[in-house]
Amino acid sequence: MKLRLRPAFYADIEREELWLLERAGPEIADRWHEKLWHTLAFLQKNPLVGRVRKDLKFAGIRSWRVAEFDRWIIFYGVRDEVLVFYRVVSGTMNLSVMQLN
Repeated sequence: MKLRLRPAFYADIEREELWLLERAGPEIADRWHEKLWHTLAFLQKNPLVGRVRKDLKFAGIRSWRVAEFDRWIIFYGVRDEVLVFYRVVSGTMNLSVMQLN
């Protein structure tokens, strides 16, 4: 299955890594980055494992937590043979105001 990362997903990675770097240090930030990519590879092999998010306004959005970093949630969708990653955000965020574009 092909992967597609939306621009907001890349922006989220940058923002979250900077947050971790400033608050937890480079080792934790690097480990988060590594675990994020491991989680994306897992989802590529198991695209339907995530919970369908009926609480979000867009149909077909699923969520899954970053391995070993449960605070962060990945939002993605399965579109034909493409796995689209929309966002990776802290679970403490107000998800009702989150943009999925």
